[in-house]
Amino acid sequence: MTLGCGASIAKVILIIVNTIFLILGLGIGIAGLVFRFGTDLLGDKIKEAMKSLKVDVVGGVNVYDVASSLSLLLIIVGFFIFLVGGLGCCGACCQNRVLLVVYAIIVAILLIAQIVGVALFAGFRSEFDDSVKKGFKDILQTKYNTTGNDDLSQSYNALFNLYECCGVDSAADMPDNNLPKECCASSNPCSKSSTDVRSGCYTKLKDQIDQYNSIFIGVGVSVLVFQLLCVLFSFCLCVAIGRDE
Repeated sequence: MTLGCGASIAKVILIIVNTIFLILGLGIGIAGLVFRFGTDLLGDKIKEAMKSLKVDVVGGVNVYDVASSLSLLLIIVGFFIFLVGGLGCCGACCQNRVLLVVYAIIVAILLIAQIVGVALFAGFRSEFDDSVKKGFKDILQTKYNTTGNDDLSQSYNALFNLYECCGVDSAADMPDNNLPKECCASSNPCSKSSTDVRSGCYTKLKDQIDQYNSIFIGVGVSVLVFQLLCVLFSFCLCVAIGRDE
């Protein structure tokens, strides 16, 4: 079956791109399997070492459980990418219209889902911020201990020290009038009435993340355009194959 110049270029691009996806997906999936079942990496020895160093629980969250869940996510994402890449690569190599259509539909669904997700996040950004703030404030009010003698309180104090901040919106979010020394620039003891009480942490954290907005937007737009091109190339190749049949 002879393809035109444009269809041949589309075929080559699809093969190259999806071969990369095959390798990438396989690599991510294997990494997830190793982290999930490789006892040398996340086995009992590492778990005991983390406990002895008192780093197995950070802010009330079990690090080992998080790592285990992350490994499962890597497996699922990796083999999904491998599957999609396989469909695209086989469809282009074999010039199989069914595989190409299935591939294009999956990529198109992912593309639409990403656009909808971004739109929803942008539309409900303030609600998202309020929800996150409420969660942090609830933890401060119910579980934080000013003496800092537990893992969660120590984690918050480390955050206060690192970002030179206090509370979520302000020090008023703290459960007691007496504040940890990290909440003041120099006063010790530190309290809500101190003149050098630091500002809230949420704005500082948000500002730091927002510094990378241009990078996130650039990468996101590039990925969306890339996916759109894959869909277009797939349909172009399908049309060319149909003409030659």
